[in-house]
Amino acid sequence: MKRYFIILAVFFMLASGMAISCSPSLQIFNKYGISFKVDKELRLVEYTVDWVNMTSRIGNSSYEYGAVMSTEKNFVFLWVTTIPKFTNEEVMFSILSTPNAFQSITSKFQAAVTGDLVMQDIAGFEVTFAKMRFTLPDWSAPGITAVWYCPDSQRTMQIILINKKAETEMKRFVRSFSCAPQN
Repeated sequence: MKRYFIILAVFFMLASGMAISCSPSLQIFNKYGISFKVDKELRLVEYTVDWVNMTSRIGNSSYEYGAVMSTEKNFVFLWVTTIPKFTNEEVMFSILSTPNAFQSITSKFQAAVTGDLVMQDIAGFEVTFAKMRFTLPDWSAPGITAVWYCPDSQRTMQIILINKKAETEMKRFVRSFSCAPQN
């Protein structure tokens, strides 16, 4: 299941299209023991994920795994229970293989890691992230992907943002993020 984490993230991003927006007002997502704040203008949609068959559909996620993305297409957030947690090598592979996953789905939408992998403590989470560049014919935008583990709920989280201020937005997101064990 671990190796499919990024491929499914790319599927969500491509299936929805892309746009870039940013607004100072925020909304709170609070379900499945996960809480975070995002731009109020993003219309968040939950996806039911079938990791075995690598499919998804609009529907309720679960505590164990799921996805939330914006209909404005610049935000994808995924989670999956990982016991044991991803190793550092698995996290790095997930991030570095992102461009390959994009290219395997379509040759028109490309992604490239544009910087070094960075490991940073953000709000008590060890976050590994890399800046990216996303392109289509006649279009290009900066972005970021970040992966971190929540020990309280034994879940690995990943966010993909396409935004001019992607690193700032990712850090704001992680600072607003919390997770809890299943009751």
